[in-house]
Amino acid sequence: QQHRSPPLPLTDSKPSPHPLSSSTTNHAHAMVTFIATDGTQFSSREEYRAYEMETQYTFRNRKGEHLTKQPGSTQGQPFDIADCSGCTIEVLDYTDMVQIDNATDSKIFVAASGESVFVRDCKNTTFTLACKQLRTRDCVNCRFYLYSKTEPIIETSSGMEFAPFNGAFKGHAEAMRNANLQPDHNLWFAVYDFNDEAKTGKNWRLLDRSEEGEEWHPIGKFKNCCPYVAPGSIALPSQGADPTDPNNKGKPTAQSGGMMSFSMNTSLHEAAKITGDAYVAQETAATSKQAPKKTSPKKKKSGVGWNPDASSSPEPAKAKPQKKTGVGWNPDAFSEPSPEPAKKPSPKKKSGVGWNPD
Repeated sequence: QQHRSPPLPLTDSKPSPHPLSSSTTNHAHAMVTFIATDGTQFSSREEYRAYEMETQYTFRNRKGEHLTKQPGSTQGQPFDIADCSGCTIEVLDYTDMVQIDNATDSKIFVAASGESVFVRDCKNTTFTLACKQLRTRDCVNCRFYLYSKTEPIIETSSGMEFAPFNGAFKGHAEAMRNANLQPDHNLWFAVYDFNDEAKTGKNWRLLDRSEEGEEWHPIGKFKNCCPYVAPGSIALPSQGADPTDPNNKGKPTAQSGGMMSFSMNTSLHEAAKITGDAYVAQETAATSKQAPKKTSPKKKKSGVGWNPDASSSPEPAKAKPQKKTGVGWNPDAFSEPSPEPAKKPSPKKKSGVGWNPD
């Protein structure tokens, strides 16, 4: 007997859109068969996941091709692009982490990554990317039309050019929401170069508006959901600016620098305000106003079973002393309760009938 089951995710946080079927019998220990999107069957869950990743969420070893993943085709899964030359590649759905390696003379569109996009060993390639964070390494002469929720980072790269995000298609705003990206919070301009301590900007530059190319409309003309954000118009987290200070509005900050540290008691909302991350500060404002929860009293260590507080050393709590008894299990048998004043037992009259505990 065969039935359809919910899709099997390639990551633990996002559901996979592709079907999974199970062939079962009435026996308790029947073998499960995983059926991939293209019909290939697997008895191993791990082999099925690896096959789906390679065939459904990867473009590899392509040359001179136009490759597109349509809206609704990835639904939060990670995506890999590797060893592609002279290609036009479009990933038009929201994704998890994206890795792009060894792309040359290509154009690549990534609609909305809720995590980092890693770009490595790429040459002469133009990217239209929307992501939580961009990180590049060993890239040469690449152009980025970028939405980045955090400050972009480049390393051992040169000839890098940056401009605001220039892509648009119907459904892009929804993909951005699913990836938890806010279109007007774009730090595309705040590039940090690990290999330029003096911050000369020798390895990258911001394009003038007159240098920017045409918008990219992969599946029909549509309005760009990411508004233009002028360089320096958003206070940078790494510079510790307070976004609530009107004096910081429009202050030019071409490059970020440095890192900040906080104590373990600093809340996410407080840290976001200090670092100038207005988006995160706004997201966490409601929870910061809630009254602190009352903590439950410390638990007493016990020698019986597993005690979740056994690894810590709580302050001793005053407990009501309990008298030991020889009948049944006594939870205080492993500790010494406070001594009780001796009580003079009341005399009891012995009886010759039945059992007399005295």
